[in-house]
Parts: sequence; C-alpha cells; structure tokens
Amino acid sequence: MDDKKSIKWTFAKTYAETAPHEYILEENYPDFFAEMKEKIDKKGKGEPFTLFGRTTIYRYFYTDTHRYWVIEDVLNRDNRYNLKKV
Repeated sequence: MDDKKSIKWTFAKTYAETAPHEYILEENYPDFFAEMKEKIDKKGKGEPFTLFGRTTIYRYFYTDTHRYWVIEDVLNRDNRYNLKKV
C-alpha cells in the first residue's frame, strides 16, 4: 500500500502557463493510482476541458483541496481553488 504522505508529485512544466497541475505515474504508486482511478470512475464527473482549441471530456473527481483525473497511466491533480480558465 502506498503511503499517501510520501507521494512525490511532479509539476507538469509543459503546461505551467496553460494548465498548471502536477502528476504521478501508475508504475510508481500503483495502489494509490488504483484507489484514485476507482474513485474517478465511480464518483467522478465528466467535464469538458479546452486547450489549444481542442476540447476533450475528462472525468474529474473532486476532494476538498484538489481535482483529480487520469490520462492513460498518469494520475493528474490541480488545486481546485486555483483553477485557471484557458
């Protein structure tokens, strides 16, 4: 079981200006990834996200402090109180 306090999130430098967020890879934290993916799948909400003129529907799970979503083997999160509209 992954210790949530020891998870080291990586800041997504590529999207620092347009969609600031951080992420972890499934291979590094498989238990936490699986736990969050299940929450996203069961309790998440589908919402559109537009970046560079392209809109995609992602399924988001909200906690008190963050918004989480999965793209393939990457678990992403951003600070839900600092969401930037692009």
